Amino acid sequence: MKKYLRIQSNGIIEKEALTLIGASTKRDSKTAIGYYGSGLCYSASSLLRNNIELKIFAGTKEIELSTRPVNFRGNDFEVILVDGEETSLTTTMGGASWDEPFAPIREIYSNALDEDSEATLKITENVCGTFGKTSFFIELTDDVNHFVENIGLYFCNQNKEVLYANNWGAIYANNEETTTRLFRKNILCHKNSNESSLFNYNSSHFKINESRVLENIFDAKYYLGTLWKTCQNESMIRLLIDGLSGGNYGQLEHDIDYGNWRDSWSIAWYNVASKFKFVPAEIVNFCEEHELKGRIVLPAKLLKPLYQKWNDLDVLGYSETGTGIDFIIKENPSPLLTNKVVDAISILSKTRYNHRLNDIDIAYVNFASDTILGYAENNKIYLSTKLDTWSVHEVAKIIIEENEHNITKFSDETREFQNHLFSLYFEELLTQK
Repeated sequence: MKKYLRIQSNGIIEKEALTLIGASTKRDSKTAIGYYGSGLCYSASSLLRNNIELKIFAGTKEIELSTRPVNFRGNDFEVILVDGEETSLTTTMGGASWDEPFAPIREIYSNALDEDSEATLKITENVCGTFGKTSFFIELTDDVNHFVENIGLYFCNQNKEVLYANNWGAIYANNEETTTRLFRKNILCHKNSNESSLFNYNSSHFKINESRVLENIFDAKYYLGTLWKTCQNESMIRLLIDGLSGGNYGQLEHDIDYGNWRDSWSIAWYNVASKFKFVPAEIVNFCEEHELKGRIVLPAKLLKPLYQKWNDLDVLGYSETGTGIDFIIKENPSPLLTNKVVDAISILSKTRYNHRLNDIDIAYVNFASDTILGYAENNKIYLSTKLDTWSVHEVAKIIIEENEHNITKFSDETREFQNHLFSLYFEELLTQK
C-alpha cells in the first residue's frame, strides 16, 4: 500500500489559501511568515509538477487538486484546479528552487507550525481527514523518504541533540564536516555546503525573507555572537575554544560577531579563560617560538572583546586597556635601534621642544600591522623594531608625534590632533620673530 508523509495541525484550512495569492492573514503578524500567501501555492505547484501526489483535507472534507492542459501564445501549461474550479495558477510556479522535496514540505510544515505549534509529521498509509484539523498527505517517493530519514537536518525540533540553549538560541551537534546549517524557529533557513562549522544553530532572532531563507548572514553572526557570549555552560565554552584553536578562519565560529554591544559576557567565560594563556592568530607570525609556548591561538574577533571585558586575562600582545594596537614587546631590541633613539632624544633635548619631553618611557615592539611604526598609550611610547633602518631624524619625528598623543590624549588621524600639531607649528613660527 502506498505511504504518505502526513503534516497535520489544528484548525481548518480554507481552499482560498490555494487560489488567492496576496490574501494571507499573516500580513500584519510580527512572528508568522508568508505575507503574500504564495508559499502554499508554490508548494502545490511544485509537487504536482514533479508528479508527487498531494492530498489536502479540511477537517474530514478533501480539497481535491487536479490539472488540465491549456495553450497560451503557443506554450503549453498545466492549470491547477481546486475542487474542479479552474484557478490562475499553473504547475510552473516557484521554479527550479522548489523542485527539491524540502522546499514544499518546509512551506507546508512551516504554515502548520504558524497555526499550531504542536503540528505533527507522521508516515502513514491511512489517507483520511480528521475533525477539526488540517491534514496534508504527500506521497512518500524515494526523495521524500530520504528527506524524512534525514529530517533532523531540516527541522531541528526533530533533533534531540540540543547541547545548550538560552534566550538567544540553541546549539546542536554538527556531524557534517563541510556544511553549516542555521535554523529559525526549528526550520532550516540557511545551508552552506562550502563552509564548515563546529555546531548547528537555531534562533528565533534570525531574520528570513518571504521564501523562509536567511535574509542576512552578517545579521545572523551578530546573534550567534550574543548566544555564545551569554553561554553559561563552561563545558560548551571549552568546546568552542578547542574547536577554534590554531587559527582565525576555517569555521563559521571564527567569524562570529563576538564584539557586539548586546549583553555582556557570562562569568562562565572568565572561569574558563582565566585558566589559559592566549595569543591572537593575527600576530603569531610576529612571535618567537618561545613566546608561543603554552599559549592557545584564537581569532582576535574573540580574544579582543573578551580581553576588553577582563584585561587580567593572559593574552599576548594586547595593551593594558585592550582597546589599542596589537603588538609584541621585544625585550632585546637591536643596539642599532636603541642608539638611534638615544640620539634622537638627545637632538630633541637641545631644541625648543625640550620642555615637552618629560621622562619619556619607551618600549620596543613588533606591531601586528606592517604600516604602524609607533603607538602611544598610558604615557608610554611603543616604537617598531623596524625603525632600525630609519634615520635618526625620522625617529625623532615619530617620537614627537607619539609624545603629543600622550600629552593631548587625542587619537591618531583625527581633526583634533591635526589642529593641535598646526597650533604647535604656528606658535613655533611666532617665536622666530
